Amino acid sequence: MGPTYWLNKQEHRCSCGAPAEQCDFWRPVLTTMRSLDIINPTLPSYYLDAYATVLAQFSKLYGKDYQPIDTSKGIKHLKLLAASETIDAKALFLIRDVRSYASSQARLARSQPRKGLKKVKGHYWYQMMRWLSDNKKRESLLTDLALPFETVGYEPFCFNPTQTLDSVYNFLALPKTLSNESLGKSTHHVLFGNPMRNCETRKTEIRYDDRWFSETNYMLAAALIPTLMQYNQARVYASGQ
Repeated sequence: MGPTYWLNKQEHRCSCGAPAEQCDFWRPVLTTMRSLDIINPTLPSYYLDAYATVLAQFSKLYGKDYQPIDTSKGIKHLKLLAASETIDAKALFLIRDVRSYASSQARLARSQPRKGLKKVKGHYWYQMMRWLSDNKKRESLLTDLALPFETVGYEPFCFNPTQTLDSVYNFLALPKTLSNESLGKSTHHVLFGNPMRNCETRKTEIRYDDRWFSETNYMLAAALIPTLMQYNQARVYASGQ
């Protein structure tokens, strides 16, 4: 959606708590985009011009002592960043345990009205194979783009955040923060995406959805596809060992 849409959508709030029209970050960005006529996503220069506007406002608001973290996960975004001659980008490849992912995605699929072949999305084996295929594609893309990246296991991050973050800070060449630093003090402006971005209790601490611990549906697929579990162990847990 273009800038006018977000500026007029008062009921949709940024993770800072304000709608885009009142947000210290997004209001200047979207207003500038509109004034510069950066409003048509079909134009070849749209994303580069929009991204330049975002970075200019970030620099103006936070200065040179902060680094922007882009939470986008789209392939288009990665390709644009890698091709840029002015942006020094590094990627964090966050990868979740296949059993947790399959449990979550299969549960979501079963809760939605699906017919015919689409019902296959409610099966663990389908979601586990999708996890393997998609993550290998992302890994290959990052390599092909020659974009520096660090693989970060979601489970090690949740259960041992200090060690995981130390590795991340080293990769990004950033100073480490105190291990007891409160997440509630973090600064973020996530306008859309994660539905938990506006949950006051959940965005102040690290929580892990462990419902898959009591499930067994994934066991047959895990036993029949050993290469999948080997990949899972190597990518998700290697950094936490």
